[in-house]
Amino acid sequence: MMATDASTGQSMQFVYPTNLNLGPQSADGYHQELLRGLTHKLNNMLAIIQGFSSLILMNDDLDPGVLENMQHIKEASVNISGLSERIRAAGGCAKVTLQPLNLNEYIAVVGASFQDPFSKNGVAFDLEVSPGLPPVLVDPTKLKELLVEILKNAAESVQRTGGRALMQVHGPGVISPASERLVDILISNTGSSITLEKQSEIFRPFTGTKNSNHLGLGLTIAAMLCHQMNIRLGVNSQDNTTTFWVSVPIA
Repeated sequence: MMATDASTGQSMQFVYPTNLNLGPQSADGYHQELLRGLTHKLNNMLAIIQGFSSLILMNDDLDPGVLENMQHIKEASVNISGLSERIRAAGGCAKVTLQPLNLNEYIAVVGASFQDPFSKNGVAFDLEVSPGLPPVLVDPTKLKELLVEILKNAAESVQRTGGRALMQVHGPGVISPASERLVDILISNTGSSITLEKQSEIFRPFTGTKNSNHLGLGLTIAAMLCHQMNIRLGVNSQDNTTTFWVSVPIA
């Protein structure tokens, strides 16, 4: 789908995560129920490991070597719990409750969370929100989660390239036609481009180009949450700028 940049008038061709084959069977099917159940059982077992490791660590007479090993065990179990939740979201198992949301008030409250990835990476970030936006139909918690995933991706890219990042929120008729009744969120970062071939794969799990500390699930989670909330998500990368386009339905 084509879009026009409101500031420059330049047309942009966006790529969408259609290769994930998202559909009713992906959001509500048997394998989602299986994954939800397995991660629940896994978290129960991890809670036991965390609980007993915490009790052991309360012993002031522990050998230093044992103390260090137990700290590693507890830290690993906490990290696995976090990974379990990310896998659940990437698999379409997140519980989503849609409700009308005033975006202007919402962004004023959660805006600090949008700044966090950039503050941690020490890079520049600007946020521009149009006044008087109509209410949108979303799950507020999941909307924040999907936007933060995209923003984290932008922050890490900007840190590597020395560019800048910008998030813009526009009402109907600025980016999408007014008749489509959408609020459009553009998240862009300068400093690098993604090849067209890579754009078609960017939402697939475990396909990231970052180091081994990154699992390559962030954009997959964003794509799945968009699917669950009937939000359109696309990516465009050209002229040393990458832009993610998030179109949210009006309530």
